[in-house]
Amino acid sequence: MRRSARALLAAALLCVAPVSGAAELRVGFGSSPLPARIDGAMGGFGGLITRRGEGTLDPPEARALVLEQGELRIAIVALDIVIARPNVRDDVLEQVAGLDLDLLALVATHSHSGPGGYIPGFLAARVTAGEYDPKQPARLARATAKALERAVLDLAPARLSSGNSLLALARNRRHKEAGAETELAVLRADFADGREPVVLFAYGAHASLITARNHLYSADWPGAARAALAEKGWRSIYVPGPLGDQEPDVDFGFWPTVETERAVATEYGRAVAAAVQTEAESLTPQPDAALSALERWVEPPPVEMRPFCVLWWTHPLVRGSIAEFLSKRVPIQVVRAGDAELLLLPAEPGTATGREIRQTIPAQRTRFVVSHVNDWVGYVADPMSYERGGYEACFSFYGPGMAGWLTRQSSETVDLLDVRGLGDLRDAQPEARR
Repeated sequence: MRRSARALLAAALLCVAPVSGAAELRVGFGSSPLPARIDGAMGGFGGLITRRGEGTLDPPEARALVLEQGELRIAIVALDIVIARPNVRDDVLEQVAGLDLDLLALVATHSHSGPGGYIPGFLAARVTAGEYDPKQPARLARATAKALERAVLDLAPARLSSGNSLLALARNRRHKEAGAETELAVLRADFADGREPVVLFAYGAHASLITARNHLYSADWPGAARAALAEKGWRSIYVPGPLGDQEPDVDFGFWPTVETERAVATEYGRAVAAAVQTEAESLTPQPDAALSALERWVEPPPVEMRPFCVLWWTHPLVRGSIAEFLSKRVPIQVVRAGDAELLLLPAEPGTATGREIRQTIPAQRTRFVVSHVNDWVGYVADPMSYERGGYEACFSFYGPGMAGWLTRQSSETVDLLDVRGLGDLRDAQPEARR
């Protein structure tokens, strides 16, 4: 009751308060290593045999950004795991109840070399996350909670700036005609006390340069990008853009070794970091940034397997696993921080779908379309790509109309933020969701 009343009060205040009269904006950053257990399941690549960790190349992390203004406190936390799932998010919410978060966006960086074993069910184990360990969700949640607690303790007055720029470091791995991701989005926070600035950046390219032959935990190229930015004095968080059909545009050579893959991932991450730094340094911190947000829960359309794909052929056998895996309701979130607008999606859209979704955000804002947030309802292929087929189309669980559905839901969520400010979060309770 207290939190619902608090949320509604904040909504009313945000809707009527002019930007110039907004309360002071505060920003905090925190990080914590994720569990990287020897012989633990690694996530990211499917198969009949679970890939198990033999050590750590670079530590997978939880990295948290907390934004606070008046009564409103928003948290965006990115984990170096392959997909986000409600069971982990529910554990996190329980552990950080005392932090009074009004909105939590739990993002997976989509690293294919992070910890796995946190998703129950046969389909999840075989497709993406490895053999389920009942203790693993709690381990991930504890690490995430530590990052959030550190970010709250780090809260300090800040000024925001944001911008979009072109970055041609991705290519379409399925259909070249569908195009490649070229949109880099950057949100920068500067602090009056001189502490290191924070930069949150989004780009759409799979974090899978290090392949299934590798058995060392790694954040893949996003980890290398963050390390390169740290060398230059930036605290950073990466969130994935529309990357469903996108891969890094790199050349491995004729016969790459695991060591070659790791070196290429480092080089690619540094190239992304250089672009992020260039964009961030071009931005001018703005005074009086306003903060608002909305979390809206929706029911996905009926499941519709693409004909002649493996799941279509085996649907009578795996129907129960699919029903267990796919959530009955999912959140779509939008966060507006100064000129930046982050549309946070529980899906993995391809680049063509991502372009359509970006158009739902007014062009004068810095547009972030973020994948792998809070849940994963599969790939979202545009109608042309769906018709042509391929891996992404076969794992588009809701048919060719899903791209249009997700675009409409995104547009409605953005429009609703203009009307309501901070949404009533009572609908976010776990028992109301599945």
